[in-house]
Amino acid sequence: MLRQSIRMTGLMALLAGVLAALAACDQKPAATAAASATPAPAASAAPAAVATTAPAPLTPATATIPPPDVGKLETVKVTADGYGGSASEAVAEAMRMAILQVNGAAVDMATVNAKLGIDVTTNQSSQSMRAEGFADAVRTRSGGVVQNFRIVNMDEPLLPKGKFKASIEAGIAKFVVPAELKKIKLVVAPLRFDRATIPMGDRNVPADEVGAELRQRILDALVNTGRFAVLDREFSPEIQQELDMIASGEAPKAEIAKLSQAVTADVIWTGRINGLAYNRHARQLRTSDRQLVSYSGGWSVSQKLVNVATRQVVTAETLRGEAPSTAPTTLGTGVNSGKILGNMTDDLVNGVVASILSRTFPITVVALEGANVVLSQGGQALRAGSRYAMVVMGSEIKDPQTGQSLGRVESPCCQLVIDRVTPNLSYGHIEGASGSLDNLLPGALQVREQLKSGKLAVASNDAAVPTAAGTAVPVPRAKRAAKEGDDAAAPADKKNDDKW
Repeated sequence: MLRQSIRMTGLMALLAGVLAALAACDQKPAATAAASATPAPAASAAPAAVATTAPAPLTPATATIPPPDVGKLETVKVTADGYGGSASEAVAEAMRMAILQVNGAAVDMATVNAKLGIDVTTNQSSQSMRAEGFADAVRTRSGGVVQNFRIVNMDEPLLPKGKFKASIEAGIAKFVVPAELKKIKLVVAPLRFDRATIPMGDRNVPADEVGAELRQRILDALVNTGRFAVLDREFSPEIQQELDMIASGEAPKAEIAKLSQAVTADVIWTGRINGLAYNRHARQLRTSDRQLVSYSGGWSVSQKLVNVATRQVVTAETLRGEAPSTAPTTLGTGVNSGKILGNMTDDLVNGVVASILSRTFPITVVALEGANVVLSQGGQALRAGSRYAMVVMGSEIKDPQTGQSLGRVESPCCQLVIDRVTPNLSYGHIEGASGSLDNLLPGALQVREQLKSGKLAVASNDAAVPTAAGTAVPVPRAKRAAKEGDDAAAPADKKNDDKW
């Protein structure tokens, strides 16, 4: 009876708990409905609804610009085996092999013991080298070149004159070259001249000075295209001085991984200046002691891209440009030779760079939206405000005799006007399209020649005559000398000169 009474009491208590829970559940919806029906104050309602907003877009002020990639030191985990007459010799040999495995010939193995702390293994027993303190000693003595050192296995010799075999794991410092070196590596050779001086108006300019400036400007322009890894050959002594500091131990020992990382060029650009001059022409007048003076000139350069490995000439071309001549005059003053030389070198550099890019990396349309386009190159490859011819690329044509590709069919389609140029891209719009370009793939449109005269401007788009101050003043072309066999047509302000 007592047991039945206890059971009944328990069941009654359980039933009471269930009924209480059900009553509470019935009251919660009602309370919730009442709360929803009662308007809440605006101030208390705001925190209840937290709006989720999208992150603000990156702007030039908030975006993080990555630093330039100049290479970096990283740790590479390797395993290596070494043999020696003692345990310490075997471990030292394994450490040397690990370093060579990562850095190759970058480390001078004749002095590697002293430089990298491998001599710390000298007279060490197998047990002592397995201790954690030995790994710390290796890392400290090597200056960080050898890290995470661990002996995996040590096999003692079975014969009296046998050798120990040590197997190790270690992290070795390695220099990772910049990603830019995946591009075509190019060297710009010094330009060659046929003369020591260059006539430029009323003075002569040293050819070596002009050659050094032209080389530097061509190098700068090719770097700014972003298409080549341009290598330096001018400051080699200064670079070697920095490397000697690493080799002599003045720099941290981990820097030794930077040694023997110099790369050679894939191609070399060479140029020969066939002509670069702005000559003075003078003729004595028949009826007076005055001279009729005019100026004219231009430039010509022969360029080549040579494959370093095979010495094959990849491309070869001769480019020419003409500077506008001045009208004959008896004023007897010179021209602004510095400005004229600057304009001629501008034209030469732009022609060289444009020729190299058109033969190696033609400028293509990478994005097309209506008449607006984005182009694959920026920098100095294109000029804002300039107009260029555009072609649509067709099917590939092959030579029937050699089987080599002759290129793709090109169909002129339109003109391109450049609106904006950035270091890597250019933006523009298309004008005068002969048909719809909507169905073309972006790479099917390529840029060709610039649609303007290749002649240089001395002071403006017209020709120029010298003034008393030596500054070129524009003169319409129609006012240039026009008669053959006579002195020349007189300038407008000298038609009434009784001595002309």
